[in-house]
Amino acid sequence: MGADTVAGRPGFMHGLVIVALAWVGPAAGVVIAPILPTLVQVFRADPHVDVKIALVATGPALLVALSSLTYGFLLDHFGRRRILIAALIYYGLAGTAPFLLDSLDWIVATRLAVGLGEGAVITAGTALIADYFTGAERERWMAAQTGAAPLAAVGLVVLGGALGAIDWHAPFLIYTGGWLLVLPVFMLIFEPAESAAQSGQAPAPPTDFKWTQSIWISIALALSMLCFMIPIIQFSFLATERGMTSPSTIGLFSALVTLGNPLGSLIFVFLPFLSAPRKLVIAYVLFAAGFLLMGAVATTAAAIVGSLLANIGAGIMFPALATWLLATLPATVRGRGSGLFTTATFLGQFASPLVILGCQRLTGSLSHAVFTVGCVCAVVAAVAGYRSFGTRISPAAAAAGARRG
Repeated sequence: MGADTVAGRPGFMHGLVIVALAWVGPAAGVVIAPILPTLVQVFRADPHVDVKIALVATGPALLVALSSLTYGFLLDHFGRRRILIAALIYYGLAGTAPFLLDSLDWIVATRLAVGLGEGAVITAGTALIADYFTGAERERWMAAQTGAAPLAAVGLVVLGGALGAIDWHAPFLIYTGGWLLVLPVFMLIFEPAESAAQSGQAPAPPTDFKWTQSIWISIALALSMLCFMIPIIQFSFLATERGMTSPSTIGLFSALVTLGNPLGSLIFVFLPFLSAPRKLVIAYVLFAAGFLLMGAVATTAAAIVGSLLANIGAGIMFPALATWLLATLPATVRGRGSGLFTTATFLGQFASPLVILGCQRLTGSLSHAVFTVGCVCAVVAAVAGYRSFGTRISPAAAAAGARRG
């Protein structure tokens, strides 16, 4: 590790710097959410503008999903610190590039490049929390990291909308924030003395990893993430259809409905008596109610309330799925479980606008497409509710999920 290794015990400032990295995740998507309708108008001459704008919105998520497992190996081989610093510099370059571009194809390319930097930063940040802290202290910093992302999203979407009202290029300057984190990372973050591979523990047997159960939970996560992204991405389009045209106003209300996410996480804390599967039923009931309202009632108020309900459902869903997955795995294979969790999260994020686009073409309008997803969520809630309350589901995992919830 050489000069990258610094003696000493990690403390509050180290944790604070790592938690500050959490803004990178939501920034990749929500910063430009208020200007997506504007981009559609600017590049309306492009025959594939709808698909390309979808890639602009969630292309970074695809690259995170494809790269996160690989970054895990690279971090163990080359170290956390140097990859994190390089990734932050690269993230800032790729993120701000569209400020100087007027080609939609090049903008799509730079957005995919953002995903490569984002994947490295997120993976390194999570690994550093696990490296630096143990026990209850680790859990507190993990919770802080998880809670910081939706709160950062609120401020970022407002700022993105305000800058978008000036010029559609302007929101991309927000990605210079990646460069602002380079100095504190350089000054405070040190290379852990030992990696997991060097810890002396015997490799975990492949049979310790419950692939079938973990994959099913990850599929549920991908579908849930698909739903979570609908109010984040589609709210601006629904609001525009219903008469709200100012990017700053769209950004303000987008931030308002995003507050449903931390509210859902707070509700999750007060449901310890419910197993993780039953908490998921509640989440999908809220998804269904929100999307049905957004699709069936053609008013801006309905779009706002429906998006808020869906975001509350997402706030309950994320910790429920994380608890359920990690509680079923022994400590020796939770790294693999976390990698699978990250991949599923960002695959769902990437697929969301493409699925909505396909539904929109089949049903004839965005409102009908969102209503269709609401119907699917209602069916999922009904089936999951019947199975959760009517059959025995993973007793040990469910009990562990209830205790941790």
